[in-house]
Amino acid sequence: MLVDSMPRETLNTRVTRLENVMVALAERQLEMESTMASLAGKVDVLVDAQIKNEQRFDQLGERIDKLVSAIGEWIRRSNGAR
Repeated sequence: MLVDSMPRETLNTRVTRLENVMVALAERQLEMESTMASLAGKVDVLVDAQIKNEQRFDQLGERIDKLVSAIGEWIRRSNGAR
């Protein structure tokens, strides 16, 4: 509902305003696409780092298992020598 004291926009003014809004939206979309591409690259780096971290954790677990086994064997041998 238009208020009588407000001037009516001409069709040309409204179209121009809509065109300006469309340009602004298109610019923001390009910025968003660029940001999303950048974030995707960063996510890839993080995923790769997580995979490497998990591999190192698995290797560490294997080393600890071997160490515990070696200590157990050393204890058995030490007790047997007495």
